[in-house]
Amino acid sequence: MKSIGTALLRVQILGLILYGLVTCGVLSALYMSRVAANQHDRQLRSLVTAEEIADRLSEQRLVEDDLAQHTNAKTAAVVAHNLTALDAKIATLKDLADRPSGRTDIAAFDRSWDRYALHARQWMAIALRAPRSPQAIDYRDRLNVAHRRLNAAIDTLIGKLAGYSAVMDAKARFIGDMIILTLFTLALLGAALRLLLLRYVRERVVRPLTGITTSLSDLAAGNLDVVVSGGEREDEVGALVRALEIFRLRARELEVAHRETREAQAHADSLARNDILTSLPNRRQFVDSLMRATQDPAAPCAVLLIDLKRFKPINEMHGYEIGDMVLCELADRFVRHRNDLGVIARLGGDEFAVVVPLHDGTDTAIQTGQRIRDIVLQPIDIAGSRLEVGATIGIALYPQDGSTPSALLRAAGLALYRAKRETGASCQLFDSSMHDLAEQRAFIDADLRRAIADGEIRPYYQPLVGIEHGEVVGFEILARWHHPTRGIIMPDKFIAAADERGLLTDMTYQIFRRACEDARPWPSNLSLSLNLAPSQLSDPLLAARLKAILDQTGIAPERIEIEVTENALITDLEATKTLLLALRDMGMTISLDDFGTGYASLYQLRDLKFDKIKIDRSFVERIERLEQEGECNILVRAMISLGKSLGLSTTAEGIQDPEQLAHLADWGCDFGQGYLFGKAMTAAQASQFVVTNGASLPRVSVSGQASATAR
Repeated sequence: MKSIGTALLRVQILGLILYGLVTCGVLSALYMSRVAANQHDRQLRSLVTAEEIADRLSEQRLVEDDLAQHTNAKTAAVVAHNLTALDAKIATLKDLADRPSGRTDIAAFDRSWDRYALHARQWMAIALRAPRSPQAIDYRDRLNVAHRRLNAAIDTLIGKLAGYSAVMDAKARFIGDMIILTLFTLALLGAALRLLLLRYVRERVVRPLTGITTSLSDLAAGNLDVVVSGGEREDEVGALVRALEIFRLRARELEVAHRETREAQAHADSLARNDILTSLPNRRQFVDSLMRATQDPAAPCAVLLIDLKRFKPINEMHGYEIGDMVLCELADRFVRHRNDLGVIARLGGDEFAVVVPLHDGTDTAIQTGQRIRDIVLQPIDIAGSRLEVGATIGIALYPQDGSTPSALLRAAGLALYRAKRETGASCQLFDSSMHDLAEQRAFIDADLRRAIADGEIRPYYQPLVGIEHGEVVGFEILARWHHPTRGIIMPDKFIAAADERGLLTDMTYQIFRRACEDARPWPSNLSLSLNLAPSQLSDPLLAARLKAILDQTGIAPERIEIEVTENALITDLEATKTLLLALRDMGMTISLDDFGTGYASLYQLRDLKFDKIKIDRSFVERIERLEQEGECNILVRAMISLGKSLGLSTTAEGIQDPEQLAHLADWGCDFGQGYLFGKAMTAAQASQFVVTNGASLPRVSVSGQASATAR
């Protein structure tokens, strides 16, 4: 008894055999059909090519006739081109021949073509040289004969090719009928196709949908790393997989964007509360810390404002990048001593601040300030240079100097200002008298612009005297503010403020114009000395403006002496050099003021072409005071000798007594200036001084002793 399994197996085996036979038959029929189709195609292409050759020969005949009647190079070129094209067509026809008989037929035609092409080229060569010659006519006749034979050969070839094509067409139709019969056999395989279809549905639809469902569940659970295959498919399942992948990527992008937003918010919060350069707390965070520290009056604390000394020259001489590195190094030092210093912040520029609890009263604040000063004073080695800075510190105490952060910072700022501008100390505690100073600064800030516009700031004149003969040689222009309610205000109270607010240049022009007008009636040999601040030396219009004032007032440039300080040379050396050379070319004298207190070098003295050096009063005033040690005497004498060796005249500032004058005369100083000769005076007083020619001026006797006797 045959089992169902055996029967099914037999059926399956029979089906496989039948399927193999049918497959072989179909494949054989397909192969025969393809061969017949290829042969038919080649015959058709051969026939078409032969007909194209016939058409070309007709066109060639017309062109040859045209060349015979009108010989020219253009027509000859067309004939040659057609011959070349016919050669190519005939070569193609040869390639298409796949039967021996076909190749024989084409060979007969090819011989006719070779004879024709030879005659055509020979005739064309002669016709171009002598179109009417007997030789040309003879070759033309030969060409006509060859053409007729060639036409007969191509017609014969076309007829044979058409016959071959008809045979191939019939053969192809027969094979097509065989294929149709074979297709009926394929219907027996329908049952097998059903099984294949079920398998296709299971593999290509059900299984991918199951995977997509699982992936969606994983995405819903927060797993964004799921991978679903099938995206390369071009059907609906592939589109669904690609949509799922896009959704996954969008979810990933949202997660990344959310994380970046959190990081950016954290970074923004850090920037809002920390200094970008040093990473120290900034002003905002420092104020918050100070506010927390000032909640309990029973827990006193101190605020220390720190301003760096000699930091600006580092920026100007070494560049801002080195300056930033100095700030970062100091910040690192402060952080390393955080336990000793308390909360430290960078408020901006070269200004730092510290808030420290007062465990031992005021002494804690002073000790912290001294510790900060010591930290800052340690040399800094950067880029092969050893740099040194200092610190000026203003200190305010809570609660006695203020109960709010703003009040304490203001008090510490006033103490810092006092330390920088007046006392010169490294640490300065706030005291109530500093409020008066702040009020004075506020008054100057508010009233200075109006005072310049109203002409309240006027020129005063201090005599400049030749030491050897005791004669007046000129005046230095000084500024005095004639305030309607506060009286005369000295320049040290308002010059710096005018410079900070950009008013100094206009004020200088105004004072210089009035001084030139005052000096017009004076003898032409008297000079006027004008001081320029460092900030004015980079003004490209300054030389032209000064020259315009001189032209308008009729004062010769040779009467003007321009004074610049040593510290001005480090701001912008090239701009300073350009300006000073321009002024010197006008005829003005250039003087280096406060010599010995700044950064001038011997090279700069020569390179900037100074005419005179002015020895700072701090040296002159100490001549007698240090006479026993001889220190200051040696310095002043060296400066005078240096000036002479460089061909520069010398002026000593701040001469107050005859003994100083006698020393200076003995050392060969050229000019003197100071209270001994006269204080700053108004224009009227200066005019009277000029009229009397300084009759009361002291002069130096032959013995070298100064005398106040009138000449």
